[in-house]
Amino acid sequence: MRFTILKAIFKKELLDVLRDRRALISMVVVPLVVFPLLIGGIARLIPAMQTRAEEEASGLNVSVRISTPAIREGLEKAGLRLVDSENVKAAVQSKSAGAGVEEFAGSPPRISVYVDASNESSSAAGTRIREILTELRDREIRDHLRGAGINEDVLTPFVIARVNVAGERKMAGALYGSLLGYLLVLLMCTGGMYTVLDMTAGEKERKTLEALLASPARRSEIVMGKILVAITSILATAVLTLGSMAYTLKNAPIPGPGAGVNAADAPVENLRQRLGTIPLDASNVGLIALIFIPLAIFAASLMFAISLKARSFKEGQTYLTPLVFVVIFPALLGGLPGLKITPALCLIPFFNASQMIHGILTGEASSANFLVTMAANLAYSAIAFQLATRMFNDEKVLFRS
Repeated sequence: MRFTILKAIFKKELLDVLRDRRALISMVVVPLVVFPLLIGGIARLIPAMQTRAEEEASGLNVSVRISTPAIREGLEKAGLRLVDSENVKAAVQSKSAGAGVEEFAGSPPRISVYVDASNESSSAAGTRIREILTELRDREIRDHLRGAGINEDVLTPFVIARVNVAGERKMAGALYGSLLGYLLVLLMCTGGMYTVLDMTAGEKERKTLEALLASPARRSEIVMGKILVAITSILATAVLTLGSMAYTLKNAPIPGPGAGVNAADAPVENLRQRLGTIPLDASNVGLIALIFIPLAIFAASLMFAISLKARSFKEGQTYLTPLVFVVIFPALLGGLPGLKITPALCLIPFFNASQMIHGILTGEASSANFLVTMAANLAYSAIAFQLATRMFNDEKVLFRS
């Protein structure tokens, strides 16, 4: 392997990539523009939709069939617009009422709250009705206790406190770990796909591959140079996306209590802390890079070998698009919380990297699993590189018509 020739091939292919608009869009525009706009838009849209749903819920009709005066009085005092109906459930289904309350006789009486869960405003109205009814029930219990001369404290003989022993850093690691492995693998494919296609099927289509083959460079040097450029584009996409994701999530507007989110149902401050505590220090970044680099070599070599069989850029896209979905599925599974990784699971490509990244960020990655993952991915990358080199040496593949 001659370094001078390898360097010349690398520079030539890198310049071709930088001139390719499609490759630049997938490498730069998507991480730095599309991702922040998408996350920022969602972060602003969700609280706005929640606030709007609560505002609409306050103006909806509530279909009722209630025989207890105290319950009706409590709902009316809360500002709800009650409409008597013989069939409360049908009224909600037909959307003539946003929610419904029906009382059934018994000991004790049973009250059903009807909502259309597919409608955000109806769900918000149902939540408000349940809160009102719960408060009415508790008030009636307290009145009965006082009337019997019993202290209200009998209702709460002890208090239950849920204590989370995981610190902010571990909680943030669990949050980012579920996303990071999946995103890195996804971008490894999308960021490198157009680069690989341009260097293989694109060169065939432009009729420039023959000139490169006629140069003094060996076939193995050409393959190495092209794959190094593909790895560079993959790593550049990953770095830009990581930085963009960290900045966007840290500065995303998180809805607080009173902005459409119930403080008891959504621990907003905990979420802010988890988003703000990004567990990407130097040691974690180094470990993630060690996991990711052999996987990038494997993906680049595999995409290179597959796209070599294509006669045109469009045909190459047809070949590589299914590969993206095949890769994404194990990466998505690997990022799911609760999965216990074992040395045997560390042999599954892409799944092992996603799980190890999750373990690194939560501080639960074992040395044995890390070494097995590294060894497996290095072996897969070596096999894929040999396959790419062998296919590049096959004239029937290069000049397939």
